[in-house]
Amino acid sequence: MNSIKTTEDVFILVLTILLILTAIIMLFVVGNLLFKISNFIAQKEGRETWSFERWWNGLTNAVPIEKEATVMLNHDYDGIRELDNHLPPWWTALFIITIIFGVFYVGIYHFWDISPLQEDEYNNEMAFAQIQIDEFQAKNASLIDENSVKMLVSDTKVVEKGKEIYVGKCVACHGAAGEGGVGPNLTDEYWIHGGSIGEVFKVIKNGVPEKGMISWKATLKPDEIQAVSNYIISIKGTNPANAKAPQGEKIEAKADSTMALK
Repeated sequence: MNSIKTTEDVFILVLTILLILTAIIMLFVVGNLLFKISNFIAQKEGRETWSFERWWNGLTNAVPIEKEATVMLNHDYDGIRELDNHLPPWWTALFIITIIFGVFYVGIYHFWDISPLQEDEYNNEMAFAQIQIDEFQAKNASLIDENSVKMLVSDTKVVEKGKEIYVGKCVACHGAAGEGGVGPNLTDEYWIHGGSIGEVFKVIKNGVPEKGMISWKATLKPDEIQAVSNYIISIKGTNPANAKAPQGEKIEAKADSTMALK
């Protein structure tokens, strides 16, 4: 998929360059033709033919050196005289164009709502990116396993989703607050089956048949098991009422807050 995309990008780039070069060549050819036609007509009519020097002088409106006395001011600074040259026509035209552009720019972005401001454009891009992320995660949810599961306890959406599943599937054995019942307490520092998010996922996925815990891989999707795993990790240390006595070995909290389901 990436190679196809890259090939398309290269093709579009090459095509764009060719179109630009073609446009430049066509402008040169047409301009040269118009130049010859203009000079031919001027010669027929007895007028001066086009020249770069005359065109440049018209563009800059510069006063020839021999006529500088006509624009000389009565300002003398140690023998240095000041000239009152006019602004070049190209500069004046560009200045007027920038004013017109500024009026339309302000109108387009601040009054007519034709285009979004930078902040709105950023928010739109972020929203679009989030849609792409959600679509990607939805397509790849089945690829999550004990080796690729992520620690997402800071993601409230994931934790809330895990809590909903926990309430519907796990309360009967582990208690409404994770205090334990038929199953062990999920909120203390004692654990039976390891100390990482991957091991939490693995226990929920495969179950513990010898302890009476069923496997949930046929009932829950991989992303749902990931959500439950993160919810279980999030309730560690909450100290609910009527907590069941510790079981297993004490595992100290790690920097990444990982732990395992009992």
